[in-house]
Amino acid sequence: MSKINTTSWGEFEVGKLFDIHPTKSYKMTNEKLLDGGASLVLANSAYNNGVGGTSTQPITEKGGMITFSDTVDANTIFYQENDFIGYSHVQGLYPIGKYKDCWTKESLLFFITSSKKAAITKRFDYDNKFNRNIASSLIVKVPVDAEGDLDWGYMEEYIKDIEVVVCNKILKLEAVKDVEKCKIDISEWGKYKIGN
Repeated sequence: MSKINTTSWGEFEVGKLFDIHPTKSYKMTNEKLLDGGASLVLANSAYNNGVGGTSTQPITEKGGMITFSDTVDANTIFYQENDFIGYSHVQGLYPIGKYKDCWTKESLLFFITSSKKAAITKRFDYDNKFNRNIASSLIVKVPVDAEGDLDWGYMEEYIKDIEVVVCNKILKLEAVKDVEKCKIDISEWGKYKIGN
């Protein structure tokens, strides 16, 4: 994909688009909560989309939202497609304002990319934590239409185009995996000294 020209994009404060607050969690020890059931449990993790394990407890949050952990850096910003159980320091971004009902999976994924880019440049770490106050005041650059509103079509099409490219690459990898493994015949190969 070619470089994106962002000069005409608008800047939005995250807190004007989302109410950020802790996800609903169970006040249980990990030993009791993470008992291997079917419900995903988010954790303070920058890996595995923030999923720290599974539980038999009922879900506490609906999927289709952005989450992040307020205990570390901005690498914990994820889109949660599936329903899940929250965790004490996992913050949820809940849409508000005039765009409350406009967000889709694709536009949220696009927004995450812009949010992470804006947040990561601030160099958060364990001492300088990425928390909900900072996330709320973060300015994110996103595409806008002629009226200055978020350009939903652009964001959604961009993500769909990326998904097509990735799916094609996965199909190629799967095709290679299925190729019968054959042994290379080296009986007629010559020997050469590297210095020659």
